[in-house]
Amino acid sequence: MRLTLSQHYIENLSAIGLDFKSILTLAQLPDTTWKEELTLSTLDYYHLLTAFDKVANDEQILAMSRIKDIQMFMPPFFAALSSKNGLAAIEHFAKFKKITGPIVVTMEVFDDLVRVSYRYDYPGLELPRFAVLNEQLLLLDLIRTGTGEKVIPVHVGTSFTYEEVSLENFGCRVEQMEGNEIVFKKSDLDKPFLTANNVMLDYLEPQLKERLAEAMTGESFTGLVQQKLYQTIPSGEFGIEDIAALLGISSRTLQRNLTAEGTKFNQELQNVQKILAFSYFKNPEITTEEVSYLLGYSEVSSFSRAFKKWTGKTISQYRQSI
Repeated sequence: MRLTLSQHYIENLSAIGLDFKSILTLAQLPDTTWKEELTLSTLDYYHLLTAFDKVANDEQILAMSRIKDIQMFMPPFFAALSSKNGLAAIEHFAKFKKITGPIVVTMEVFDDLVRVSYRYDYPGLELPRFAVLNEQLLLLDLIRTGTGEKVIPVHVGTSFTYEEVSLENFGCRVEQMEGNEIVFKKSDLDKPFLTANNVMLDYLEPQLKERLAEAMTGESFTGLVQQKLYQTIPSGEFGIEDIAALLGISSRTLQRNLTAEGTKFNQELQNVQKILAFSYFKNPEITTEEVSYLLGYSEVSSFSRAFKKWTGKTISQYRQSI
């Protein structure tokens, strides 16, 4: 997928104390901001979210969630604000969300309540704290900006702990739970938007549909290789020949295509193994030996050395910190 990043947006991040180039480095992603564009696979985007998660505090996340500062850079938000009310805005936002990143928005409408939840569009990968909080704050600010009222959710659910500045902004009870949700009164989402603009919405809709189609089909070759690795590593059959066969090409062609995108097979293999390791270690019941086996390492010592290289921590140090 391609993300448009204007210099103005990067300057906005800098103004709140976030150096986007340093975040790219932390995510091990190339800096192509000079083109005002980033080309990312689904896993690359996940690396970017986890890098933000490591450096951004709640005050900075709150600043990143102000619709007035980002709507001009991200058309799906502008389209949502042009909707007739909160319900229509969430529908538009959910429909076009993948233009801004591989995050799935689910809206459930009940008699008196509306529940919105988020998940990462990749099997086995959970949204990091930064992403969940950012999405919940964005949606709340969208509703408040559209209605011109300080709408208070019924409640917010998260598997993470939020800082006081976030709790105050929500203004409702925030409960610990598996997964995430933000729940509104349906009557609040039926309130007309002061920002409604049918002419603008009619103008934006065809463009957004075109960009959505590009986002849905625009996975890079590196992204395709990452997907196959993610699926095959637990089976033990994930050599370059195995992945090439699944893609219907030779291993030589596979490597050549990866080189054209600035990477190598072994580099992508380690990237996926790292993400899988982090995911497995979230389960306190699973042993290091089992994770090592699931990642395709024949010896735990080899896995331990690789993990230390990835994180700068031993496995035991990492597991104690989560």
